[in-house]
Amino acid sequence: MRAIFLGTADGHTSSTREHSGILIQAGESTLLLDCGAAAARFLLHKKFLPDVPEALWLSHMHSDHNGQVSSLIQSLWLRARRAPLHVFGPAEVMRAMKDWLEKCLLFPELIGFPIHWHEVKPGRAINHGPFTFTPFATQHLSSLASYFKRAYPNTCFDCYGVLLEHEGARYIYSADLAHPRELTPALEAGKIKALLCELTHFPERELFREAAKHNVQSIWITHYPDHLVRRDAELKQIAHEEKFRGEVHLMHDKVAQEI
Repeated sequence: MRAIFLGTADGHTSSTREHSGILIQAGESTLLLDCGAAAARFLLHKKFLPDVPEALWLSHMHSDHNGQVSSLIQSLWLRARRAPLHVFGPAEVMRAMKDWLEKCLLFPELIGFPIHWHEVKPGRAINHGPFTFTPFATQHLSSLASYFKRAYPNTCFDCYGVLLEHEGARYIYSADLAHPRELTPALEAGKIKALLCELTHFPERELFREAAKHNVQSIWITHYPDHLVRRDAELKQIAHEEKFRGEVHLMHDKVAQEI
C-alpha cells in the first residue's frame, strides 16, 4: 500500500507546508484521509484521473482537515468525473459537509457524479472495496466541547481516527488526539504495519511510549509543527529511549512511500 503525504503541517499556517491530507493507493483503489491540503491541484498536476480519490475520510470539523473539500469537489466536477465519491466520517460532519457543498452551489444535480455519505460510529467496522474501516473516537475536541457545546449545540465536536485493514495488514490513521492513549482500541487489534500519526497536541515522548506497549512496526509522523522539521534524528533517539523498536519516519509534503 502506498501513501502520498499531501500535507504534513499542523493547524498553524506554515510558509512551506500544507495542512492535513494523505492519499492512500491500494491497487486500483484510492482513499484520501482528510482534505486540508490542496488535493485538487496535486491530483491535476500529477495527472490522476478525475475518479481519484474513490473515497474520502473526514475525521472532524477543523478546517485544516476539511477546508479543501469544496475545492476538490468543484475540480472533480469541472474535470467531468462520473464515478461515485464515497465520503466517511462522524454523522454530524457528514451533514455539515453536505450542507456546505450545497451552499457552495455544488448541487448533486449539477456536479454530474453521486456522492455517497457514510455515517460511521466508533467500534463499528464498515467494508468498502478492499478496505475495512473501524473508527475510534478521540478526545481532541473535548475541551472545546466543554466550553462551547451548550452555546453551539449544532456544532460537531466528534473526532474519529480509523483502523484501516487491507489484505490482512492493519494500518492506523490517528486523526488528531488529545493523548496517544486514545489509540489503544486500534493498537489492540493486533500487529500494526504502519501508524500514521499526528505529533502536535502532546509531548513527542508520549507517542513512542504508548507505541512501545504494542506491536507497531512503523510510525509515520505527520501533522506536526514547523519546529520539528529536520529533527528526524532527535525523534528517533527519543523513540529509542522509550523502547520503541519499530521504524520512525518524519514525513514531508508530497512524499510518497510504501507503508
